[in-house]
Amino acid sequence: MVALSMRIHLRHLHHRPSASFTAFLEKQLHALGVVRQIDEARVQLEHRAEGSPPFRVALHLVTPGPDIAAEAVDHTLRAALAKVVAELETKIKDREANRTPRARGNLQAPVALRPGAKPGAKPAARR
Repeated sequence: MVALSMRIHLRHLHHRPSASFTAFLEKQLHALGVVRQIDEARVQLEHRAEGSPPFRVALHLVTPGPDIAAEAVDHTLRAALAKVVAELETKIKDREANRTPRARGNLQAPVALRPGAKPGAKPAARR
């Protein structure tokens, strides 16, 4: 799935955004969009001067079905983003893994035929 019309909402708190980081962020989001359809990405980047580690990245992905969200903190903005992307990849893979057994569980068991009936014949009527 390729996210052709992904909307990205960036919110920066207490720091100035750089063009290189914004391009890096968009590249990471489009890589996630290949794995799962993303309609909208809400990204919050925060620099907390009094906190340690000082950088926080929160990402909320609006997808068909349940939304996916993650956040991380680190000493650099890129490291925090890498942690968030890794967590989102794990959540996406876990959801795909959980989805597969459910799809297989909906199959019905074959209907038993009357003794001596030919394959393709109608099943025995219940009395």
